[in-house]
Amino acid sequence: MIVFLIISLSCGNRKNDWYRISKIDSKTFIISEPKSSQNNSCFLIMGSKEAILLDSGTGENKDETFKNIISALTDLPLTVLLSHFHFDHIGTTSEFDCIGIPEIPVIEDKMTVDSLLHLTNTETLAQKTATLKISKLFPVGKDIDLGNRKIKILYTPGHSKESISLIDNENGYLFTGDLVYNGLLLINDCDAYVRSINEIIKNSNSKYKVFGAHGRPEISYERLFKIEEAIENYRSGRDTINPFRQVNFFGTTKSIYKIGDVTFMDGYTDAFNND
Repeated sequence: MIVFLIISLSCGNRKNDWYRISKIDSKTFIISEPKSSQNNSCFLIMGSKEAILLDSGTGENKDETFKNIISALTDLPLTVLLSHFHFDHIGTTSEFDCIGIPEIPVIEDKMTVDSLLHLTNTETLAQKTATLKISKLFPVGKDIDLGNRKIKILYTPGHSKESISLIDNENGYLFTGDLVYNGLLLINDCDAYVRSINEIIKNSNSKYKVFGAHGRPEISYERLFKIEEAIENYRSGRDTINPFRQVNFFGTTKSIYKIGDVTFMDGYTDAFNND
């Protein structure tokens, strides 16, 4: 059960209701942006010594800094860990002092000697490119100790080539970023996508709570299997499966597929191929 907090955040005398803050437990919060273009959520995960903020939102709200929102929830040393680099996940990254990335070659190979990470249009999924100053590298598949709380990064490409998920085995939480969420799924590599869902299932069980980055944050664990089955069926019969409909996606026409109650787009990053 997620408890919704009513928090009054003021900018002058004006109540700011852009953010919705939900308490999973006393050390774990969802910070959602229901009024944003992407209806997305970030996750604050705290130990006794430090905290991780998984993603930094859209940056669309200009009336309140996201850093102020997080500072109202914790005064622990904080690192922003990005699940991937799309615009709606890195929007306020520049407000924070410490930015972390996972130790995976597809990201590390792009870093400069002065720890700068230059992101292309395809990586940000936006007209603007971005540059991040990286402060921390986190191991993949190994415990990260936040102080009386350990989390682990799983490398879960498929939505994007650098996508990660977080797992908290002690509390039974999974944070899947844009790999799995409630809504239209954007898939860039079906083979990697299925492998990543299987990796999540292998490292968890039906007692785990799953949280995605868009729409209603909590996802039923059973939906992992539904999505995996749908994409497997699509992979094996994609030549005979007709699109559910077509949409304009950032100026390009894309096909939407629907198998059961799973809707998804196969291939989307070429909408921004002017790297």
